[in-house]
Amino acid sequence: MNLSIKNKNIEIFCGTGGVGKTTLATSRALYLSRIGKQVLVITIDPSKRLKQVLDIDESDIGKIKTIDSDLFYQRKNAKKTSFDALLMAPLETLKFINQLNNISNNMQNPILKILMRPSGGLNEIMSIVELNRHLQSNKYDSIILDTPPGQNFIDFLEAGEKIHNFFDKSFMEIFKKFSNQSDIKSHGLFSSLVSSGINKLLSYLEKVTGDIFVNNFIDAMISIYKAKDSFLEALSIQEQLKTSKKCNWFLVTSIEQQKITEALSLKANAKKYINDDIHLLVNKSLTPFLAKWELNAADEDQLLNLKNILLKKEQRFKDMHAHGFKQVLFFPEILCDSPKRHVFELNKAWEN
Repeated sequence: MNLSIKNKNIEIFCGTGGVGKTTLATSRALYLSRIGKQVLVITIDPSKRLKQVLDIDESDIGKIKTIDSDLFYQRKNAKKTSFDALLMAPLETLKFINQLNNISNNMQNPILKILMRPSGGLNEIMSIVELNRHLQSNKYDSIILDTPPGQNFIDFLEAGEKIHNFFDKSFMEIFKKFSNQSDIKSHGLFSSLVSSGINKLLSYLEKVTGDIFVNNFIDAMISIYKAKDSFLEALSIQEQLKTSKKCNWFLVTSIEQQKITEALSLKANAKKYINDDIHLLVNKSLTPFLAKWELNAADEDQLLNLKNILLKKEQRFKDMHAHGFKQVLFFPEILCDSPKRHVFELNKAWEN
């Protein structure tokens, strides 16, 4: 089994929940760092499984944290390596954008905080901005993305379109109106807006929620509008994801029929965003163990029969799905209860 795959600027790990996507993404980061690559792994997954695997403190969320290889193994004369990790925190990304552009915003705005929650609607959009930021730095040979499962993965892929739609011409006019009159109280602002629809909406919100909510809403919109250049610059990412020279795709699944069905459905829904360099990673495979399982004459016929059945099952799986992917790669079932040992064992599989 040869899993040697050339690293690229962007490597995306996607799949449904419970298939070991985050662990495989982390093992890829460890492997690439061991062969001398500068690597950043970013998790967009709100479950933050990466936080548990890498022992990342709550205070480090949204910040680059360097992970030493000693976390996974400690051997005499072993080469010391490291890679960087980032757990997405949209509010921290917005703070960076503000600093970069010398923008002064009220980061305590409650509406802004809600929008910037992992489930607040801007997580995937801010992830695109964060990815663009680190690509522009030219610091890393590879940036690995651990994406959220299911529909949230599709939301990530659609983030570029959402940025474009959000800052289209009509919205820009409204934001300009907000920005130019941000010091005016809500009543004065209402009367000045050229859009009667927005006027009615804000008037209704004022009646239901009061002036404070409306002003917080307007301030939040102004904060986003001020950072528009950073958002618009990130639009180029979508095209890079479609380019084979720039991006590797890894669809993670398991041998279970339900999981592969869900994975293929995810691939079909993402078709217009991905390129031909998409690899199917089948986690928790028994083939490596079975191939080394040497039976002798004393073994019962049932055991030999079981071995052959399981080997044929995984080979059939590979043959059945090989046409839709550049490669179908099997990763072994790791029988240990330590997430770090799990990552280390999987990292070795990338070079076998």
